[in-house]
Amino acid sequence: MNAQVAVLKVKLQSTTEQAASRALMWGLLSFVVFCLPIANVLSFLAFKRAQASAREAGASVPTRATVGLLCSVVTGVLCVVFWIWIVIDVRADNARVDARRNELSRQIAAHPEGPALDRPFACALAEQYLLTNGYDGSTNTGQFRDVDCAGAVTVLNGRAEMPDFKFRISSSGGQKTATICFKLGARWFVQEARATGCELK
Repeated sequence: MNAQVAVLKVKLQSTTEQAASRALMWGLLSFVVFCLPIANVLSFLAFKRAQASAREAGASVPTRATVGLLCSVVTGVLCVVFWIWIVIDVRADNARVDARRNELSRQIAAHPEGPALDRPFACALAEQYLLTNGYDGSTNTGQFRDVDCAGAVTVLNGRAEMPDFKFRISSSGGQKTATICFKLGARWFVQEARATGCELK
């Protein structure tokens, strides 16, 4: 009987040690993929298994199991904080761009109709167009920033172009330079934004 108990205890200790090692392994891996909670969950489950086996064997939980659990808790908190920061940052960018679009709409509406296309009006039209439609496949306009309307406006036969319109499509991206193409209908509007000239005729 005592031999059976001893064998069972050895098996439980082996299970405890294996589970503790897995808890530590997943806890450490959670730092690598802290944005995804998979490793955190696996570390927690391994810790609970080590804890149950240790209790049944009448032994203490191995330190590495506790360390693994603590690692998963820390990275879990970091994950939550990271996603909260992302949501707040995106909302702030969208609010900034919405406010800027509204301001540009007021400027454009206040400009008198007619064939004249002065530079401030052209700049407002260009910025509003990019903040609404994006540029060159980049449609996350909440990230657009640092606009520099540096080009001169050229008008010819109901069409116009303004080169050297500079901006960035993200806080970490490089500066983009576009040529803005305009067309006169009931009033001036932006036809497109492109990397090359508008081919006025």
